[in-house]
Amino acid sequence: MAWYLVFWAGLLLVVYVYAGYPLLVWLAARLRGRPIAVAEVTPPVTLVIPAYNQERCIARKIENALQLDYPSQCLQILVVSDGSDDATASVARKYQCQSVEVLAFAQHRGKEELLNRALPLARGEMVAVSDAGALLSRDALRHLLRPFADAQVGGVTGARYCLPQAGSVASRGEGIYWRYESWIKGAESRLHSCLGGHGQLYAIRKSLFPRLGNSGDDFFVPMKVIADSGRRIVYAPAAQARIPAAASLRGELERKVRAHVALLRNIPLLWRLMVPGRSPVWWQYLSHHVLRMLVPPALLIMLLSAVALALQDPGYVNLLLAQLVFYSLAGLGAVLAGRGKTSPALYPLFYFTFAQLALLLAWIRWPTRRYRHGWQPTERSVV
Repeated sequence: MAWYLVFWAGLLLVVYVYAGYPLLVWLAARLRGRPIAVAEVTPPVTLVIPAYNQERCIARKIENALQLDYPSQCLQILVVSDGSDDATASVARKYQCQSVEVLAFAQHRGKEELLNRALPLARGEMVAVSDAGALLSRDALRHLLRPFADAQVGGVTGARYCLPQAGSVASRGEGIYWRYESWIKGAESRLHSCLGGHGQLYAIRKSLFPRLGNSGDDFFVPMKVIADSGRRIVYAPAAQARIPAAASLRGELERKVRAHVALLRNIPLLWRLMVPGRSPVWWQYLSHHVLRMLVPPALLIMLLSAVALALQDPGYVNLLLAQLVFYSLAGLGAVLAGRGKTSPALYPLFYFTFAQLALLLAWIRWPTRRYRHGWQPTERSVV
């Protein structure tokens, strides 16, 4: 009896996380969505550009920021170099005559401490953060700040758009993944809040911006705003930040593992968000993030329990064979991907398994505490 419960519980978890929850949150958003007031507002904003050894792309990033369609008198551009040992700071200083401010620290401290030290220098009512490797659409800031016309909005995240990379199979999978995630973010945002932001572009009211510890920023900051203030974090898909997709499957795997490790670090710090009645996003947080972390062990348990059940009940032989065929086809998709080829039938199976591998590796890496925080680019230089 125990094996039956284990198998079906695991299957129910996987189906709920990847299909049931997205459909339910979309339906809930349609039935009980809370629209926000948006307006063409131009509040004073500080655009913080954190950088570490970004001499190859910092000039283009600054030029991109200077070309944004936003009143110059309301925009402070602050480039912050985190102890870069290349020419990042000196290249950035060439733009100081164009109202760009540069803060260069001699010692490398990490992105979290960099933002802690930059925040007191921000003069804007809103603080926008955008990675040095991301290029913003010309109207990105206007779209990003429109939801702040609603007093209930504490932060806004823009859309991350992955540019396909020639010769990189990882580009296709990453693009599919982010389109799926963006669809969920949109529904969560309409219901109350999307869960987390994109480091490529997000904005927070300065009065609500939390102090960072060993937590990362793009997930922790928006979630901390929800936990401490109850304000909403909304998704602005028209505020686009373009980055190259990962240059390789290995790079994309590393990016996913780091993101999942950061989530595991943050769960204890954000425990209040999981309490029904005290958190406006408890169901979304549990379903989208916490339960998703349990999918890899659920898949392993399903496979083992199917083996045990097949020895007792011939009816479960087909369920065991179905799983073996699934992973075999995913393996074949992996072989093709390794050779730079894709198959419309096999690639989705491979990419789902690939995503679960990243989750599993995050579980392995997290307890060792042998991880670095940020500043590890996995993509080609910005294009």
